[in-house]
Order: sequence, then structure tokens, then C-alpha cells
Amino acid sequence: MGENTDWRVELNRAGVGLHELLSEGMPADNPDDWVHRLEDQLGELSRALTGFCSDCDLGLFDECIELAPRLVPQVNKIRTEQVQLQASVQQQIARLHTQKPDSSLERSMADIVHRVDQLNHHAVDVVYSAYETDLGGPG
Repeated sequence: MGENTDWRVELNRAGVGLHELLSEGMPADNPDDWVHRLEDQLGELSRALTGFCSDCDLGLFDECIELAPRLVPQVNKIRTEQVQLQASVQQQIARLHTQKPDSSLERSMADIVHRVDQLNHHAVDVVYSAYETDLGGPG
């Protein structure tokens, strides 16, 4: 991933990858391999989320606010969601090192997948509202 990375696409891709891993389910016979893959996927998600947040903080949302000041509450909500989601991802990575995986882990991961999807959609909606341009979303 280089300077021209589309972090929105990478964030979506990482969320889909996590969803696919969760769909497989944790195998009873080899949970360690699955947990290792989960940790890798969470790392990818964390990197994509960091890039996504950086891109948005480098002026995209400020431009949206300049074009449409009415979007300030939505932009602030997205920025809060970004911080909370990044903290959740880091917490789950740490959790993988401190406790055995169980069904609550899978539920937590499913929640993160949902939140990534929501964050992506909220960001696209704000940009669309500001520029009145459809950026095309996943799905």
C-alpha cells in the first residue's frame, strides 16, 4: 500500500476479510491457527483504519464542512466513531494475547465488522452530501 492508497477500499476489504474469517468459525481441532489468522486480520484492519482516519483528517472532512456547514454533527460523529473503533480493534488484539478464545470473542469481532461497515457508509454519506457526488460504495 503506497501513497495513493484508497483507504476507504482498504477499510472495506479488511472488514470483509474479518467477516469471512468469522464465517469460517473457530475450528475446535486447531483454534491457535485461527486465532493467529484473526490477529493478522485485525492488524490489517487497524492499518486500514489508521490510513482511513489520516486521509479524512488531512482535509476531506474539513472541505465537507466548508461546503456544507450543516454536516458538522455528522463529521464529529464519524471522527468519534473512528477513535472508538480503533480502540476496540486494539483492545481485541490485546485480548487475543491474554485469554483463550470463546464465543464472546466471535461476537466482539462481528460487532467490529458491523461498525467498520457503518463507518464506511457514514463517511461516504457525508462526502456525498457535501459534494453531491456519488463516490460509489461497496456493495
